Amino acid sequence: MQFYRAVSLIVSILVLGFSTVILHVIFYWSQQALSQSPMPGNMTNKVVIINFDDNRKGQFTIAKPTLDKYGFKATFYAVCNYLDNTKQGYMNWTQLETLYKEGHDIGSHTMDHKNLGDSSIKSLDYQIGQSKKCLENHGIKVTSFAYPFNQGSDNKTVVKVVAKYYNIARTASSPLTFLKCDGWKVKSNQTNCATYDSRGNITYANRYSIRGWSHDLSRLVNLYTDDQLYDRFLDVVNGQTAFNNNGTIDAIPIIIYHRTGDETGDYVTDPTLFEKEMKYLHDNHFRVLTMRDLGYDTRTNDLYIK
Repeated sequence: MQFYRAVSLIVSILVLGFSTVILHVIFYWSQQALSQSPMPGNMTNKVVIINFDDNRKGQFTIAKPTLDKYGFKATFYAVCNYLDNTKQGYMNWTQLETLYKEGHDIGSHTMDHKNLGDSSIKSLDYQIGQSKKCLENHGIKVTSFAYPFNQGSDNKTVVKVVAKYYNIARTASSPLTFLKCDGWKVKSNQTNCATYDSRGNITYANRYSIRGWSHDLSRLVNLYTDDQLYDRFLDVVNGQTAFNNNGTIDAIPIIIYHRTGDETGDYVTDPTLFEKEMKYLHDNHFRVLTMRDLGYDTRTNDLYIK
């Protein structure tokens, strides 16, 4: 191929003259530069974080191929004692380890998916701390935690144990999370993500109560059809546009999925709908992140994208 290009260049010089060829060369290399430039998604104000809770097998067999198709990585929150319980529809360890080796983020979701709101210190240390050790014993580095049943992020005792083991933690109850924790005007008037206020009370939003939107719970509560849930998904992922401007990101939607595929029960997302949602993110140049991409600045008490 290089030989033919060289011959073409020589012929062009003889036929068209040197100055014309220079213009052709400039055009050629400008086209090459454009073809290798970053995709628009790398420069967008639109970001989203994808989460999966409970390590259901369908997340690996059905959701993962769709994520692979679009080049997306997600955070999978694993319940240690659910792994290898394949008869009940959960992943095995090999599948979870494969996700990690392929660049997905793995977080802790306790040992047994217990409600932490009324647990003893001994139980909390087992559910929260041992679940991290359990994953690390399989070579999985864990930096974040997710509360089962959206319970515990407002409990001082629970948060103290979570903070002992993890950099950040995720709960639910909001379509957006704010990096400066200043967006919940009705719920809170705080201006940063400090864990405690001046009176020592836990703040509504902080590094241990990062809020996500439960895709499947939204269907359950509102009795959405797939079309209605897709419309709500669009509202959620585009809700950030009112806050993110000129390359500055302050609001991020965190989408939480549970069951995917032909599984029965609550918290189920149809594979066709999931594919449609991921395609929308891809085609509209959303930058898809994981929880691992979030950091916390102890000087400003703000979250940030690494």
